[in-house]
Amino acid sequence: MYIHDNIYNTKGDEQVTTSYDQIYDTLLPKLAKCNLVESAARLGLEVKVDGSIIIKFLKRDYHITHEGVVPVDGQPVNINNRSILVYYILSKGSGDSVYSFKPLFKMTGMYTSHNTERASIMDAPLIREFGNDFKRLERSVIKLGGKSSTSNADLSWILQLLPKIPVKILFYEEDDEFSADIQIHFDQRALDFLEFECLAFLSGCLVRALIKTSQYGTVDGWK
Repeated sequence: MYIHDNIYNTKGDEQVTTSYDQIYDTLLPKLAKCNLVESAARLGLEVKVDGSIIIKFLKRDYHITHEGVVPVDGQPVNINNRSILVYYILSKGSGDSVYSFKPLFKMTGMYTSHNTERASIMDAPLIREFGNDFKRLERSVIKLGGKSSTSNADLSWILQLLPKIPVKILFYEEDDEFSADIQIHFDQRALDFLEFECLAFLSGCLVRALIKTSQYGTVDGWK
C-alpha cells in the first residue's frame, strides 16, 4: 500500500482533492469483494440486517456497503475519512487494543530521521492552529469524544479513533526553554489493524478533524 505524501497537506486545492478522490476510487473494487460480516465480527462493528456495517469515526456514524462509505447524518464529509474507513474494513486485524501508546515514528522499531521528520510534519498543523491554547484544543478533543487521561505531559486525552484503535493526544505547555508541543500517540497494537502508511493517513484525518471542529464548532458539516 502506498499513500502519496500530499495527504498530509490540509489545504483543499483542486489538485490535492483529485489525488484524494483517486485513492478512494482505487479502494472501491476491493470493498466490493470484502466479506463485510466477517470484517465486522473481527472488528467489533454493528451489522445491519442487510449485511452492511455501521461504524463510528470521529464522533460520526458511517454506513458501509459494498458500494462505498456514506455518513449516516447526510452531512458533507472529507474524502479522506471515507478512504480510511475502507482501509480499516479491509484490514485483517483482530484482538483488542492494549492502551499503551507510542509516537507513530516509533511504532515499527525503525527510528529513522525520515519517520521522525514525517511525524513532526503531521503534528505541526496542530501546533500552528492551537499553539499554547490548551483550552481550545481540549474543547475540540472533547467534542470528538476524547476524555482526560494521565501521562507525563501537562495535559493528555484518550480518544477512541476507531474501534480497536485508541490514540492519546498530549499537550506540553510552553515554558522558558521550549515552545508548546502537541503530539498524537497510537496504541501499540494499531499496526495489527493498519499498516504504517495508513496510520499516518489516519493521523492526518484526526489532525484535520481537530482543526475543523475548533474552527466550525461542530464535528460535521465541513469537508
